[in-house]
Amino acid sequence: MDWAPAITAALGNADTSLCFMGGGYEVLDAEHVRWPGERPGPGWHGHGWLRVRRWVLLRGCLRRVELAKHRWLEVATGRTCHSRPPDEVPMSRYCALVMVLELLCWLTSPRGVEHYEAPFPDLEGRIDRRTVQRWLSRASERSMQSQQAARRALIEKNEPRPVERLFPGGLSPPATLLRRRWRAPNAVVELWRGLTILVLGAARGGFRTSILLAEARGRHTPDENPWLIG
Repeated sequence: MDWAPAITAALGNADTSLCFMGGGYEVLDAEHVRWPGERPGPGWHGHGWLRVRRWVLLRGCLRRVELAKHRWLEVATGRTCHSRPPDEVPMSRYCALVMVLELLCWLTSPRGVEHYEAPFPDLEGRIDRRTVQRWLSRASERSMQSQQAARRALIEKNEPRPVERLFPGGLSPPATLLRRRWRAPNAVVELWRGLTILVLGAARGGFRTSILLAEARGRHTPDENPWLIG
């Protein structure tokens, strides 16, 4: 099946990152957002803010914001930690939504990594395609977990309607995806299904993709390191 038209149509529902959709964030101004988080437990006290730069989406445009994450201090031990938002991917300058959309557009396209069309015009030429290849390599390591996390999040969000109604013909991967030579072809197919469940499932269910993605990722603690989805 040619999934490209359906995914392209669903991108309008996926054009804004979680930080501009609420989801626990505080928007201070157009370039500064804050994640208050939750106190890790008794004996922990607020200990300032950890500030990082992140690339996020706002109405299909790539925007760099300063993200302040609440830091905490355990008084008894002197240990510190900070709260992590559910769309933060460890060691990445991009939020999870940007990464999901880039990977899905590449895997769905009949073109190779150097020539696939970016999710939105503003992203064309903005992200090095070698970076996207590294994202695929890392995400493929947990492809089945990602697919399961996306499906569970959609099931809960879509209750009491069965998820099968959103994909009446099933989720057969694009023929072009199956014909390519991958180091781990089964993992790539599983990842494609997980990404498709998120983006198409959110659009067909009437949810924002960034919200559904955050709920899929939010099932894990930061120590479990869900990486891209689950």
